Amino acid sequence: MEKLVFVALLFCVLLSASYACFTSNQTHFTRMRIGSQFYQECKCDDPGKEGVKLTWLDPHDQEILPLRPGIESNVYSEWVDEDTYRLFISSLGKSISGAYKCVTVHNGQTFALTYNVEAYDRPYFINTNETQYIVNGKNVTIFCKARSETDPLIIWYKQDGLTKIRDGDKYETSSQGLIIKGVTNDDKGLYRCAASDLKTGEEIIRDIQVEVISVPKITEIVASPDSNVVAGGVLEIVCMATGSPHPEYVWRKIPKYPQPIGNYTFPAQYAHWKQEGNRVTIYDVNENDAGAYECTATNVAGSSSGSINIDVYFMPEITKADRVVAIEGSTVQIVCRSQGLPIPQMSINYLGEEVDERSIVWDVKNISNIEVEFYLTFLRVNRTHDGFYVCNATNFLATDQREINLAVLYPPHFDEAFEEAWGWSGRSTNLSCDNHSSPPANITWNYQGNDLTKEEQTKINNIMADKIHDNPLIIENVSLYGTYQCIANNGFGEDKKMIILRQGFVPAAINNVTLTNITATSVTFSINVPESLIGPPIKAYKAEYDEAENYNITDIHINRTWSIDRPFRIDRLKPSTVYYIKFAAVNDVGDGPWSEVYDFDTLENTNFRSVPLEPVWEADVEEVAAMERKLKWKQEELVDSYNIRLCPMNNGIIEDTMCTDKTIEPAAEFQLEEVDSNTTYYLELIAHNSNGSSTPAHIMFTIPAEEEKLLSAGALIGISIVVVFLCLVLLDVVLLLWRKQGIIAHCCNNKKKIKREVSLNSRSLNENINGKKEDKFLLETGKAFLETTQNPTTHKSGRAMDTENMNTTRRPAL
Repeated sequence: MEKLVFVALLFCVLLSASYACFTSNQTHFTRMRIGSQFYQECKCDDPGKEGVKLTWLDPHDQEILPLRPGIESNVYSEWVDEDTYRLFISSLGKSISGAYKCVTVHNGQTFALTYNVEAYDRPYFINTNETQYIVNGKNVTIFCKARSETDPLIIWYKQDGLTKIRDGDKYETSSQGLIIKGVTNDDKGLYRCAASDLKTGEEIIRDIQVEVISVPKITEIVASPDSNVVAGGVLEIVCMATGSPHPEYVWRKIPKYPQPIGNYTFPAQYAHWKQEGNRVTIYDVNENDAGAYECTATNVAGSSSGSINIDVYFMPEITKADRVVAIEGSTVQIVCRSQGLPIPQMSINYLGEEVDERSIVWDVKNISNIEVEFYLTFLRVNRTHDGFYVCNATNFLATDQREINLAVLYPPHFDEAFEEAWGWSGRSTNLSCDNHSSPPANITWNYQGNDLTKEEQTKINNIMADKIHDNPLIIENVSLYGTYQCIANNGFGEDKKMIILRQGFVPAAINNVTLTNITATSVTFSINVPESLIGPPIKAYKAEYDEAENYNITDIHINRTWSIDRPFRIDRLKPSTVYYIKFAAVNDVGDGPWSEVYDFDTLENTNFRSVPLEPVWEADVEEVAAMERKLKWKQEELVDSYNIRLCPMNNGIIEDTMCTDKTIEPAAEFQLEEVDSNTTYYLELIAHNSNGSSTPAHIMFTIPAEEEKLLSAGALIGISIVVVFLCLVLLDVVLLLWRKQGIIAHCCNNKKKIKREVSLNSRSLNENINGKKEDKFLLETGKAFLETTQNPTTHKSGRAMDTENMNTTRRPAL
């Protein structure tokens, strides 16, 4: 224990006797970038009795002094506090690199803290552009070179420095940069080149935007309107090429004129050529402009060329298309010749129904390099081939057409060899001998009477002598019933037709009528054709009917006529009523005899709802339809809907395919919306309810062309009233200003005079009586007014103004 105490005391004595700041040498190494700031603190931990003794020395062992006023220094020292002395270098450079020492002295011995400061250059890029171009389809290097204290390490990244590029099939690094193999458009984008100094650890980065360029490639050379141009027209040739950056274009015509087109001086024949970029325009094209045109597209990546051949063509023209005449059954040929360049395509089409192609042969023959003939051969021509044919000559420029008439000669032919005709007294009969023939046939008539004597036949022959070649044959003497023969002959043959002219009679009486449906207000019949009918066919039926109680009282009854294609129905009958009715058939000869009288009873109307009656049009419905485009009819209570059928008419014939059908709710009118002007329409209206449909009501109308609409009558009356009123007001204002008379003046004066006269007493009123007549009138008026206002309820004249009723009493307007 005593020994330990002694050693401790000895250590304390020795320690208290030491007064050096530090008693050992130390060396430190620092590398810093040129231009960096450097500072280092040197601290005295144990100044001792003599105090702090620290000194900074530069690499040449020269003392570094603190800054003094007016003296600038890059290297200087400064005291931070009493025991800390600092070295400061504001901008480090290679010339001042070296060992900087902080020294102190102890017992004659110098101790130093050495700081070896080395300045180095930061790495930097050389020949590395921020935008570089690579050629599509080739192996290309993206250049990136850097310099530093040592050979820098180059690392490549793509996509904003997130993806590191490694050597492989696509990329390969070299001392010059990054090699991209088989460049595509996907290789464009942002690349990052990072250069690192392995000695200093410094790294620099350069972002390189890579654009993929491509050698121009001619994709298409287009001539507008076409590479085959008509002489005299305008031709545009456009050269379209790909390439990045966009290429420039040079044109030339080969092989005759190799010099480029555009910004060069041309001979006179090129004065109508003009180049604008990739487009060449040739005005007023002539035959010398035919040939090949070459376009060369060039950019920094390279160039490519393409050509187009231009032909100057002309439109087709038919030079031969003669009419052809042939006899039925023979072989005939239609020839059509045309010229054009390119050689036209030929065809011959029939203007009519299709013909039998089995007997037709087509053939084409080139006459020269611009002329061609087309042959249409009929191996056995017939009358169906007769007509007009259209010869077409077509190339890509246009089409020329010419009609060719093929006249096929053939003997007459009747569609029917036998015909029955009817005649009757008071009517001329026309007998037709219409036939098919080419050329038109001559007509000859023969008459063959029944049981005629020789004298009668001779008389008839004399009558027909003037009509022997007529068509139609008009028989004015109806007694000439019998058989007529028509003979048609045209030199190639003849045909005959027999026409029996019979005497026609009115239809026989109707003896078979069936009641098919009966309601409270209508009845429907079924009528059978009379069994014995000698004459024209029945075209209508008529009926005469009346109530039973009236039938024998008067001979005037209701008549109704139906065409044979309509339902035989009668509407608007009385319920629970007995009717008598009789029928007759009608043909062209006249009305047949009446049938026997039939009777029928209509049903009661209590528990029965009948079918609707036939709609009844309003008066002047045709005029309303034409002017207002509206149809009106009388509304019935038993109708739940109306069916409307609207059909346009062509030359009096209904066009069924163009008809439109509509169903509307119960109404009394129908708007004609989808109708054309100057067109005749047929409209059919049928009323319908749960029991059935009415008989159709029909109408025909024509919509006139729309005219410029004028003002309506109401508008004209309104305008006239306004004009008259304005004239009266203007006249009253003139009277007011000129003579202070008129309605306005009277109203103004009345107000003033009434106010003035109300305040007058009876004395003042009497003093003014001997004035003018107007003053006397005003006096009397004022008195009456005073009496009225003083005692409105007891006025002798009975004209008291009741203030309660004044606002409710009105006089009739004049």
